[in-house]
Amino acid sequence: MRYDVVGVGIASLDLIGVAASEPQLGAKQPLAAWIEMGGGPVATALATIARMGGRVALAGAVGDDVYGARILSSLREAGVDPVGVSVRPGSSHVAFVLAEPGRDRRTIWWHNDRAVLDQLPLDRALIISARALLIDTHIPDASATAARWMRDSGGLVMIDAERVRESTLELLPLCDLLVVSERFGREATGFTAPDEAAQALHRRYGRLALVTCGAEGSWCAHEGELFHTPTFAIAPVDTTGAGDVFHGALLYALLRDNPVRAAIRYASAAAALSCRAFGGRGSLPTTGEVAALLDA
Repeated sequence: MRYDVVGVGIASLDLIGVAASEPQLGAKQPLAAWIEMGGGPVATALATIARMGGRVALAGAVGDDVYGARILSSLREAGVDPVGVSVRPGSSHVAFVLAEPGRDRRTIWWHNDRAVLDQLPLDRALIISARALLIDTHIPDASATAARWMRDSGGLVMIDAERVRESTLELLPLCDLLVVSERFGREATGFTAPDEAAQALHRRYGRLALVTCGAEGSWCAHEGELFHTPTFAIAPVDTTGAGDVFHGALLYALLRDNPVRAAIRYASAAAALSCRAFGGRGSLPTTGEVAALLDA
């Protein structure tokens, strides 16, 4: 295989403001720091896999603006091959992140241009050149096409689903690994409790279903079994992108034939380590760092 993982999803430029005090809407406030780096759920997950030694590529689109050029540069710097990323007329995906040091909370405002992302051209040969495909819900039509190609070729498909969007539920039957937020689990199933949501997703789609709950850990339903995986105790600098790192590390571990329980614990350790610095890619862990935390 040419790649371990190919992703179809958003690549972003994240503009991160670090709050110096309790944020107040409608007031002028100084920032303690300002950081700019590449982001996006699938893109950051791929950067995590690359950091761990995996071969990864992204299919998506950026605008023909200065942000698009910076996004492409940030992907290359992170070890993500942007071979499938088109440059199209319009605005790139940009996110402003308000980080609050020491708190498991951050606020994100984002903007993208649907003319850039809609009717995304995909290369089937690129998609099926990987062992696994990672998709998000931002580009549903392209994600569905890629998922069908990958399933037809016998590859693995993981979805990172944060919230229910138009056409999102149509993607779920195409995926082998459903790794979703607590909010998504609630909206998609009607169950408030994450363990019940995981079980409901597992019953409906017959595959691994994992609901992430931030600092409360995750609930996984797999092969008729339900189990909880706690997080690692840390004092977070910034939780931005921790979920994206979790997705990347989980897929990395599963592709190396780690048992599901061990793979989820590996992903939890990686996500914890990613909170050591600001931004989704500010502290991507190595395999050695994850191993050290697991052995501590």
